[in-house]
Amino acid sequence: MSRVVVDPTNWADRAVGAVRGLVGSAGQTPREQAAPPGRWLAVTIYRQIDDVQTQVDGSGPLSRMRGEIELTVRPAPGDKGTELAVRPTAPDGGSADLRRSLRAALRETKSILECGEVVEPSRPGSSHPGPAGQVLRAVTRRAWGEGRL
Repeated sequence: MSRVVVDPTNWADRAVGAVRGLVGSAGQTPREQAAPPGRWLAVTIYRQIDDVQTQVDGSGPLSRMRGEIELTVRPAPGDKGTELAVRPTAPDGGSADLRRSLRAALRETKSILECGEVVEPSRPGSSHPGPAGQVLRAVTRRAWGEGRL
């Protein structure tokens, strides 16, 4: 029978590293950790590749950012439409505001191609004049450029 010797300092270092990986470092917010520089943002659009390419090359939301982004259009996996992917061309991955505007432009492009218009939640989100209504309006205003695509 063999004995396994566990080094307590190694085990503790690994545990601390795992907790840091889950919680994150104090200097960065979870958003900054989730979006490393140069990361591709992609969306699947349930349309033919020619329709998507025409919208992207035309006067769509992404065409306004043409000099700041790298863009690819390819068939989506499993013949489920077209995959549209963009990323900032800036060497540092672009600012947080640029990434938010890219997310919003991708959502608008998907909405225009699939529905014919930009679908938005009914306005206003809250007409309550108090602090809760102000917070809700601020979150709704910023949510279009955040979250999953």
